[in-house]
Amino acid sequence: MNKFFLISISLLIVIADDLSYNQKMYWFEHQLVDHYDKLNKNVFHQRYWVVEENFIPETGVVLFQICGEYTCPGIMEERLFIIQLAKEFNALIIVLEHRYYGKSMPFGSESLKDENLRYLSTRQALDDLAYFQRFMILNKKHGIRSQNPWIAIGGSYPGALAAWYRYQYPHLVIGALASSAVVESITDFKMFDTQIYVSALKSGPQCAKYIQDMNKYAEQQILNQATKEEFKGSFGAEKLTDLEFLFFFADAQLLIIQYGGRSELCMQLEGKSITEQIDYFRSVIEVGSFMEYGSFYLKNDEYDENNLSPSRQWMYQCCSELGWWQTSPLENSVRSSLIDLQFYRDFCNSIFGGIQANIFPDDQLANARFGGKNLNVDNLIMTNGNEDPWKWSSVLVNQGSILAYEVNCDDSGHCVELYTPKEEDCEQLKQVRQDIIAQFHKWIQDYYTLIQ
Repeated sequence: MNKFFLISISLLIVIADDLSYNQKMYWFEHQLVDHYDKLNKNVFHQRYWVVEENFIPETGVVLFQICGEYTCPGIMEERLFIIQLAKEFNALIIVLEHRYYGKSMPFGSESLKDENLRYLSTRQALDDLAYFQRFMILNKKHGIRSQNPWIAIGGSYPGALAAWYRYQYPHLVIGALASSAVVESITDFKMFDTQIYVSALKSGPQCAKYIQDMNKYAEQQILNQATKEEFKGSFGAEKLTDLEFLFFFADAQLLIIQYGGRSELCMQLEGKSITEQIDYFRSVIEVGSFMEYGSFYLKNDEYDENNLSPSRQWMYQCCSELGWWQTSPLENSVRSSLIDLQFYRDFCNSIFGGIQANIFPDDQLANARFGGKNLNVDNLIMTNGNEDPWKWSSVLVNQGSILAYEVNCDDSGHCVELYTPKEEDCEQLKQVRQDIIAQFHKWIQDYYTLIQ
């Protein structure tokens, strides 16, 4: 008998202006481990969350939020635009955790073993969404009716999943909001660093030079046998190889700009010596984040349900399928030129060579399968922040039936419009959100006109 067990309810109440919500966690107990082998009847428990106080089943919508390469919290406390959407559209919100992340483990505590990672792929994740959605509809869970339209929402990799879901399953969702959606697989991603340099220039040429100089300083320290161990040790990163450390050092800075912290970073670096800048940078790095860049740590296949940054899984997805390797451009580089494709090849094989010899992503295959930047589907909104380096793997201008928005405000970074709306947000960002709401209204009206 099909049934759901509410083995744990997490009740969360958040107030931000007039945005509040009650969130309940459930388990979907019937998710298929393999959607492509009909003889494989194995299933696993997949977590999901529901926010239902705004839902009116007779006229409401289902907002299907997709989680990605992290332990899913349900609704993210700092990203409450979806709550505004739920209130606007009398919507039910459903948030589904990605397979192999958080507690949604197909093989329990053995899920991260080499032999079990083969079921971690984008195709399987997309089919998870479809299988889950169909089950919700057919079994009338949470008051859902067969006529309720669904809209997919996601940001970053889940943004790409939202776009691809609309592309592959247009009969299941009437539209999708794909925020900072990395739909183009890029193996040699030089534009990432180029954009970081351009974004830093918004605070003046000196800020871009600060970032370059810090990376040059780090490279000098690492290439010097007399200083490298002490320098690594000052970050707690002794177990990283020399090149892994340079990968970590550059990425940790670039993430600050990616997530809208350019103004603060540049202000803090101003007027400091290079060693003072390094000290400041060291003070703001998340404790233990260097482990996400070290093969020593990423080889660890022990499952820890309290690990909120499950990097082994994500690195497997990048190494086997998705890529996005950030390499040094010929001009205006902000990272060591030693971080090249050969480094990433060696990095992937040092972690996963036991799974697949010479494991490395095929971006042409990925883009042929999902469309890449040539994705062409209606009722799809793609949004990007002007300072976000990931925008170069997304769609930045209207394309066919795709509506694209690039938010050009100060510190407009990754998934900018999904964050909780604030009065001080720039006018363009406010307008983009209003345009999204207007498009959702149109999609819903067109849908109900069609089924009447």
